Amino acid sequence: MAREVTHHADEPYKIDEDEFEEQGRDIAICRCGLSSNKPHCDGSHRACADEEDGVVYRYKNDERRVVSDD
Repeated sequence: MAREVTHHADEPYKIDEDEFEEQGRDIAICRCGLSSNKPHCDGSHRACADEEDGVVYRYKNDERRVVSDD
């Protein structure tokens, strides 16, 4: 069964940097829904940086299509 999920964020959620300071890296959680490394961010949100408000987009196979324009 296919399911469409709407995401409104276009950037990751960064976990408290002090908490992971010992590991020497930042931890970010994907909120755009495009990461192939969920729940971690892989930088895929860059593809949605120029999305316009009020427009619904669909991403499939690294391709973006406009679904509806309000």
